[in-house]
Amino acid sequence: MTRTWSRVAPFAIAALSLTACGGQTSADAPTSDSSSASAATSSSTPTAEAIDRPEQEPKTLKQLEAALPTRDEAPRGWVEFEAKPSEDTRTAEPASCLALYMDTPEQRTFEEAHKTGSASVYYEQEDGDRPKPRIGVAARTYDEPYPKEFFDTAGAVLDECANHIGQATKESSRAEWHASSIPTPAVGDQSFGVRIGRPEVDLAHDYLWVRSGHTVVVVTMLTTYELTNDERLRKYAQGVLDDLAT
Repeated sequence: MTRTWSRVAPFAIAALSLTACGGQTSADAPTSDSSSASAATSSSTPTAEAIDRPEQEPKTLKQLEAALPTRDEAPRGWVEFEAKPSEDTRTAEPASCLALYMDTPEQRTFEEAHKTGSASVYYEQEDGDRPKPRIGVAARTYDEPYPKEFFDTAGAVLDECANHIGQATKESSRAEWHASSIPTPAVGDQSFGVRIGRPEVDLAHDYLWVRSGHTVVVVTMLTTYELTNDERLRKYAQGVLDDLAT
């Protein structure tokens, strides 16, 4: 995923907001990459806390940017777009459901205190229905290993947050969102995957977070409910980690 140019952008799920159907959106994929199946929401390896691989070490901004997928690695017929970042604070009812978005007050505090670099890139289908299918890939680095408990908490609240009220930005309306598990690959030290959407309008957001030592990779897609995007999520997350390991 070597890039001939680079761009820094603080990654937040709200940055991919399409303000469609009264809520936050994220990213892409009009085509299915894997079959639908139920699976554990999170997975981790036995050596999750060992910092013994290059991709687990702190990275420079240049390394993060170089690991992001290039235009040639985006889905065919997709083009890069500039996501509009938001400084708004996401809200959820119950508040514990913020863990599904990796956006609890504790996580925000950790981000402010320990994040040393962040890079992201966004692609959308050039021609397609509205809202356009989109994908976002981000890589972040920290001055200490990313806490395992953030991923554990996200998995623990899934049942109680199967239906919750959420608002991503001040411009978006409060809406009821449905959360469900998606097949989560064993990528990195620990991974967490979830689909958050509104079935009544056939709008879904697939999220895959991957923790690897000091590194976090986030892949998020805007899709429809009849499609599964598990392989595409895995492909881009693993691709970033592979590039960070070289």
